[in-house]
Amino acid sequence: MYVRQVKRQSTVNISVQIVRSYRNSKGQPRQKIVRHMGSAPPGEPLEALLRAAEVERKRLAESMQPSLFPSEDRAQKLVELRRREQEDKPLPIADARALEEEVRYKLGFHEVFGELYDQLGFDRIWGARNRMAGRLFRQAVLMRLAAPGRSKRAHAKLSRDLGVEVSVDKLYRMMDKVDGKRREKLQGIVCEEVKGLLGGEVEVVFFDVTTLSFASDRDDGFRKKGWSKDGKPQRVQVVLGLFQSGDGLPLGYELFAGNTADVSTLEPAIEGLRERMDLGRVVFVGDGGMMSEKNLKVLEQRGYDWVVAARLRSMSAEDQDRVFEHGEWEGVGEGKSVGDMEVNGRRLVVRHCEKRARKDSRDREDALEKLEGRMARGIKGNGRRGRFLKIESGAVSIDTEAVERDEKFDGLHGVWTSLEREKHSAQDVYGYYGELWRIEEGFRVMKHTMAVRPVFHWTQRRVEAHMAICFAAFALLRILRFRHNCYHGGKEPMSEGEILSELGRVEASLVCDRGSGKRYLIPSPGTAKQRSVYAAVGVKLRRQTLLVDSS
Repeated sequence: MYVRQVKRQSTVNISVQIVRSYRNSKGQPRQKIVRHMGSAPPGEPLEALLRAAEVERKRLAESMQPSLFPSEDRAQKLVELRRREQEDKPLPIADARALEEEVRYKLGFHEVFGELYDQLGFDRIWGARNRMAGRLFRQAVLMRLAAPGRSKRAHAKLSRDLGVEVSVDKLYRMMDKVDGKRREKLQGIVCEEVKGLLGGEVEVVFFDVTTLSFASDRDDGFRKKGWSKDGKPQRVQVVLGLFQSGDGLPLGYELFAGNTADVSTLEPAIEGLRERMDLGRVVFVGDGGMMSEKNLKVLEQRGYDWVVAARLRSMSAEDQDRVFEHGEWEGVGEGKSVGDMEVNGRRLVVRHCEKRARKDSRDREDALEKLEGRMARGIKGNGRRGRFLKIESGAVSIDTEAVERDEKFDGLHGVWTSLEREKHSAQDVYGYYGELWRIEEGFRVMKHTMAVRPVFHWTQRRVEAHMAICFAAFALLRILRFRHNCYHGGKEPMSEGEILSELGRVEASLVCDRGSGKRYLIPSPGTAKQRSVYAAVGVKLRRQTLLVDSS
């Protein structure tokens, strides 16, 4: 098999196909299109599509052997039935009045995410000796996608709608087997797939942390109270550190005790990532919470470049004056300009944005107005606006010097970087940092779309197993979105929420003809978006009514 490019006459787009060569009965060489990957315009969209095609070609070449352990649940049997070619002929019905719908299944998650799960080889986490636990893990991952935010007990109750019979006790026993080795193997498989999709090399790695709260206020050595990014300081939590590529694809994660400071998470997280993949020369991008001399030295010792947010207001007055008095600013359009300077032996890139400056000015005026109102009413306490107050001889007044100094920061934002000026301009550096929103988007997907918290487990091994299930589901969702948007040349990209919504509407009714005793599977009408999502994993959305069995 090989990847072929076909130039179209009616458009600039180039079609990408996976083709298999063979010889017909007369010995003549022929080619058969195994899979049409999509089309994209020349440039980066086409390169991304070609990389995805090469990953798919290798997978198809390695997946010629049939599955040794076919699933035993009803949904999987129906999925396999829908994939088999059946003769397209009328199906006789004895009496339409005798038709009864026995159950309605949501097959979209099984047919798409189940296929992608198998393509990535997540079953390798378990091996042949733990095939039952492996099937339960697969079902738990699909349930997390189909019914996010629900407990494992609720998943067990809802499983019948998906054509799966799962008891909560079996789910818990499976979770107890998700040990450290299996979690590392899971992340290794995801890294391997992401590197393949990105052409074998990851150039930029984004890292950030968030907190996951529990439905409890009882802490232990792992679940502890700390600085809550969920706005729930009364609840215990754990800290989640997430790695992503520049394209928003997951590379790995680490869990820490709930009271772990952001700055303490980077070094152990990097060590875990290094063990899973050969990073080569990469650029780490992080927020201000990652900034510490120790962390920067760790990155430099390992040969990694970095871009991290600078806390300009926390710098010494002398260093701040150097920023304010910097005279060489380069306009980059849209009312923005960048300044490149060296402070204390490190490169500092500062950006000024006119739109942001106007907002900072309005926010300060509002803060001063509210502060003066509080002072006039004799309310004690300065709240978050205390930097504008001056206390002398017991009298409280507005500190005009603090206000004037604050004005100098209007519209300014800075980043520290190890990147060399000769190879990376100031605008390039901010281009790296500007992509940090992708990991924030990843956290939103995990917290809201997939609703990984609040967590309903109490022991550390169950919490770590829960996070492994959620990470596997998150990886499937992100990789599917990347494939879909890549295969369709960037046309009509779909969000994670749209993908889940479309697949949730792919249903099939199991109908019994009481007159003849035969059962039929009647699918819901498919949409163009559903067909495009199916095509991203090489599966066709079937619309044919099928004969299942006879009573």
